[in-house]
Amino acid sequence: MHVNESGWAPQTPVEGVLHAFTRIGRRLKSKQPGDTIDHSAHLVLFVLRCNGALRLSDLAGKMEIDASTASRHVRALEQAGLVRRSADPDDGRAFRVELTEQGTAEWEAASKRRMELLSQAMDGWTDTDIETFEKLMTRFADGVTSLVDARDGASKAWADKGWAAAAAAARPKDTQNVENNA
Repeated sequence: MHVNESGWAPQTPVEGVLHAFTRIGRRLKSKQPGDTIDHSAHLVLFVLRCNGALRLSDLAGKMEIDASTASRHVRALEQAGLVRRSADPDDGRAFRVELTEQGTAEWEAASKRRMELLSQAMDGWTDTDIETFEKLMTRFADGVTSLVDARDGASKAWADKGWAAAAAAARPKDTQNVENNA
């Protein structure tokens, strides 16, 4: 999707940021070579990876979709062996959805493919450029999250609660050691 063929260009830096997010968002959501599941299924795995086992209603809430849609996703992922239902220890009438080992492996592989795409896009950047970009993107994401959560009356975003641990688990071990020693 190349949207600038008419010669239009963003008129402000903020408009440029919006334009850039529009261009890359679609590409990161699209199936990558090697993907076996679509973006919405990947999102279910991501939410479960960040949060652990969840009731279906909580999963739907964190994904900001209705329970029937979440149920369809869970059913398909369960049939594929990527998630399983387990008894809710707090309520014997309810169940929780959790990743299987295969589901965790699928999420990690899909995340690795996307990180490889990002790494290739930053090929030639200095380590300082990449670190600065990460800090600015994290600061930006924190700002957007705070504004949206305040507007919607939500607590800390689901992705922020477990993403750091999930991302660290997906990094090569030598990268983790460098960061831990810094």
